[in-house]
Amino acid sequence: MNFLSLQYFLIIAERGVITQAAAELHITQPALTRHVAQLERELGVKLLMRHGRGVRLTEAGQLLQIRGKAILADVDRLSDDLVAQQSEPRGSLAIGLPYAWSETLTAPVVKRFNARFPDVQLTVIADSSETLESMLKAQYIDFAVLTTNENDQEVAARPIVHDRVYLFGQKGSGLAELDEISLADLAERPTIRQHNAVVASKRTDQRLARFGRSQNVLVNTSSSMMLELADLGLGYVVMAGCATGSRRYEMETVPIVDHSITWTIGTLRTRPVTAAMTAFEALLTAEIRERAASGEWPGVVLIEAGLHQAKPSRPIDETLPN
Repeated sequence: MNFLSLQYFLIIAERGVITQAAAELHITQPALTRHVAQLERELGVKLLMRHGRGVRLTEAGQLLQIRGKAILADVDRLSDDLVAQQSEPRGSLAIGLPYAWSETLTAPVVKRFNARFPDVQLTVIADSSETLESMLKAQYIDFAVLTTNENDQEVAARPIVHDRVYLFGQKGSGLAELDEISLADLAERPTIRQHNAVVASKRTDQRLARFGRSQNVLVNTSSSMMLELADLGLGYVVMAGCATGSRRYEMETVPIVDHSITWTIGTLRTRPVTAAMTAFEALLTAEIRERAASGEWPGVVLIEAGLHQAKPSRPIDETLPN
């Protein structure tokens, strides 16, 4: 059904005179008559009966007048709702955040978001960047924090943070006494890594491979156990600096020489950005700024703010000792 034709019909029904309705609508009488005729053909019923002083509604016309007003009112409300969806967070929102962020950033942001927007049903998943990217492309989540995602035809990526990569160890391990640790030193230490290796670990492997070296991987495990095992003294964990503020473990950390990753916010190019997504991103960005400014997230460079918290890294040593 053509909503414009329905609107015109309702004006005629109220005025009872086609010429008066045409003048009010600023269209010609023949054009207005054609709109009514088109409605009658679509619905298969006669809507108007002519008489000497104008027109009157048939029974079908009377029913359409009642239902038509309700239909147009629903359309108006739908338009308002669609506009509100873009300005007022509501509905559901599924997001994916890196496991490293879940140690420090995720819970405070979720709490703030829920307090401010209780009408939004929130789903939060913490996993590796690779897994989150797959979930995003499968439309299981609405947006995700990923590592740098360049030239992807499906995902639009907005860089938000450069993050140095750290080595995590048990309290008393001596890492706190170091300013930085080289890849050569890292290769000598037993490490615990996520079974589906995350980007930081993969890049570490690639750099070590250039010198014929590799990580001394002691255990492959789930992301949720890595820091726990390191806290028990089993080995060391390579992880992004965002996890240094973990409140569950008293870890010692040291940055790895010239080793960093870039976190981006990824969304599907084919899906519109909703108000809920924008609101969550704003709260997430605010939390990142707070962590960086307080020193709880060392080695971070906020891309949008340009707030540099990291000390300049010296170039990687190209000659690792044997």
